[in-house]
This record gives sequence, structure tokens and C-alpha cells, in this order.
Amino acid sequence: MKQILYLVVLVAIMALPACEGPEGPQGPPGLDGRDGVDGEDGEDGIEVLNLVFEGQVTFSEENEFAIGSGLEIGPGDNLLVYLEWAQVEGETLWRLLPQTVFFAEGATLTYNYQYTASFFNVFMQANFDLTQLEAEWTDNQRIRIVLLPGFFVEEEAARIDFSDFDAVMSLIGKDESDIVPITLN
Repeated sequence: MKQILYLVVLVAIMALPACEGPEGPQGPPGLDGRDGVDGEDGEDGIEVLNLVFEGQVTFSEENEFAIGSGLEIGPGDNLLVYLEWAQVEGETLWRLLPQTVFFAEGATLTYNYQYTASFFNVFMQANFDLTQLEAEWTDNQRIRIVLLPGFFVEEEAARIDFSDFDAVMSLIGKDESDIVPITLN
């Protein structure tokens, strides 16, 4: 008897068509989080922007072989600066600064950068007179600056080679269309 009852229930379940109808109205918005007071909406979270800037510069005696710009950099945030080093098969090769070039007879040239909470600069140093450099080392240099929030770097540092510009862009979810032009003085 039980077997027949189970069989009838199973057939009834399989025979009933699935009920589906139009979607109901949108419900009220939920709460972002509790702010310590029962039933009240908490503060919205902050939006974190990973910013990527690009500028073209010429290092010269007039600018003391250094360029810079104002940029708000929060406590614990990090700044990465890349220099267009070469074109390889139509692709740009970016190098993370600092970069040192070794010339004949022990001459060295270094591209480097430094930053504070409100300013950064990119500069050249050498163990010879920089005015003797050919234009290929000083003129129309493309630079990209990546601003990374400090907590982001702490969480992701083990997974990324920061010297690989494309890997950094991929990790922060940016592409070429997200790069913001910047004027560097």
C-alpha cells in the first residue's frame, strides 16, 4: 500500500508543470550596513580608484633634468613610474623605474623618481655631465604613473611582478582606455 502511495505522489509531482509567471516588483533597497543604531542605514563604502597617468617629457638643463607634478597620494598608497624603453614588434616595452644605463668607460645614467603625499618627480642622475647626452636619452620620453592604494598592494603584492606594466594593469582591471593624460613640468 505504501509503495502505491509513493508511486502516486511521485507521478503527481512529475506531472505538475512548473509554475512560472512574471517577475514581481522591485523590493525596497537594502541597508549598506549597520552604523551602530538599530535599523539605520550605515555609510556607503569608499570607491577606490587605481589611477594610471601618462605624460611625455623632455629632460633638459633648463628643467635640471627633472620633471614633476602635483598628485594627491594618500597615506600608505604607492606610486609606480614606468618609462617607455623600446618598441618591440610594434609593442611598447615599459620599464619600472629606477633604471640604470651603463655606457662605455664606466659612465652610468639612472632614471629615477621620488614622491611625497602631494608631489612626485622623475629625474635623471649620472656620473658625467648630463648635457652631453644625446637626444634619444632625454627628449620626448613617455612616462606612465600608476597610483595604487596601500591596502591593495598589501593584499596583492605576493601575486604580482610590479616590474611588468601589463600585469599591473591587468591586476587593477585597467586597460589603455583608462590611462589619463597628465602634464608634467
